[in-house]
Amino acid sequence: MKLRIDGKINHYYVQTLCMMLFPGVRFSEDEVESPDATAAYVKTEPLLREAEGAAGEYGIRAEVTLRHAGRCASSVHEMAYSALHTHEKTEKIAVGKCFFDAGEELLHYRPVWGILTGVRPAKLAMDYLNRGFDAEAVKAILREEMLVNPKKATLATDVAVFEKQLADVTTPDTCSVYISIPFCPTRCAYCSFVSYTSQKLLALIPEYLVKLCGEIDETFRILRENGRRVVTVYIGGGTPTTLNASQLEILLARIAANVDVSSLAEFTLEAGRPDTITEEKFRIARRYGVTRISINPQTLNDEILASIGRRHTVEDFLRAYDIARSSGIPHINTDLIAGLPGESFLSFSKTVDRILELHPDNITVHTFCVKKAAEILREGTDVYSRTGGETGKSVEYSHVSVINAGYQPYYLYRQKNTVGNFENVGFCLPGTEGRYNILMMEELHSVFAVGAGAVTKLVSADRGHIERIFSPKYPYEYLAPGAPTTANRNDDEAIRAYFEKYLVLQTKTT
Repeated sequence: MKLRIDGKINHYYVQTLCMMLFPGVRFSEDEVESPDATAAYVKTEPLLREAEGAAGEYGIRAEVTLRHAGRCASSVHEMAYSALHTHEKTEKIAVGKCFFDAGEELLHYRPVWGILTGVRPAKLAMDYLNRGFDAEAVKAILREEMLVNPKKATLATDVAVFEKQLADVTTPDTCSVYISIPFCPTRCAYCSFVSYTSQKLLALIPEYLVKLCGEIDETFRILRENGRRVVTVYIGGGTPTTLNASQLEILLARIAANVDVSSLAEFTLEAGRPDTITEEKFRIARRYGVTRISINPQTLNDEILASIGRRHTVEDFLRAYDIARSSGIPHINTDLIAGLPGESFLSFSKTVDRILELHPDNITVHTFCVKKAAEILREGTDVYSRTGGETGKSVEYSHVSVINAGYQPYYLYRQKNTVGNFENVGFCLPGTEGRYNILMMEELHSVFAVGAGAVTKLVSADRGHIERIFSPKYPYEYLAPGAPTTANRNDDEAIRAYFEKYLVLQTKTT
């Protein structure tokens, strides 16, 4: 796609608007400008005061022209600066409204999330709540300023109201710890997570576990020495239950040796692949204080499961779920994906109904999203969809069904190139919300991440500054001599600076 920008608007933001209207698009400066080529032309300029004695900019004028399949559409918006939005936000809204209007004329399509392109719509809603707007006013801002569909505006605001309760009691001395196990038994066709599946690479697990345990020791020691209180621990991946029972016990025992697990508000173990679950593993998890597990069928349709590279069947999931219920681990989450290739609304609605019969504590409804590194793209499959076909109907059915069954939405996020530009929502029974999900997604406090592919988020006490620290991406990089982890920090100036920076950020406003 050809993209030309004239003005000071953020280029990445404009690209995300293009991707919303033309999912899967790639940008090239060298693309030939033919009448049939997809293109966007964006121009912004300040609105200047003309009255005598006045000077300076008072707003923004934005103009956008879109071209696709031999047709063109244009839109112009002028917006004055106000106390409601920062100047940067005003400029983004003006450009976004141009894209929205031109896109509707050209494509006959209205994105349900309006001009919002960010990952965290509930965080935006919470910002307005924190500024003193009530819930109804926030919904109106989302509808009228951001052009968000009324149902989605209500969803984002309801989630923000729920999450604000946790935000208001989260103190600057708390933090969470994320532990990465980037291995899976097989790789799903739509997945781009850093996870390893071949037998040769799975053979790295023993060595990986040794180094990971050293990093766990060092990280918890530093947190203790600096008065940081760990409130949630989340073991994710990959699929952590790819570890065999003895390996899982080594990992959980090392965590328990570093923190009083009974003091944690939540201790989560991802067990997303039913084919990795055994009674012994869950017995060990329960013994070491795990309070929340996630078992992810994605769909209860065996044909779809096979087509997306899942090695388990529906019966495998039901067996794993029974094991989980019998284990005594208090809370179970199940993940579903609406809009998987080949799945109909009827098939997905049956999955939702069956999961509700099981009555897990949490149900997370994702919308199918394909990353650029996913295997499914190499198969030549056309998986991108602007409108999503029956996906919107599937998402709507799942939301209405779980809410009518007594669940409430408690966290929300979006991804690029999601079918139909829909969202991912976590639902919970009252009092069973996954706290780590809220703390991480809304960036309410620092999350220390250990292991390959993990990303630490350092959040200042006033939540006004966030810095990310990236661990080595792949297990073989993580295991390389001298790789920068907390386990070898005494030999690594960068790691010492990392913790010093963390303390500066945390104490800046305390």
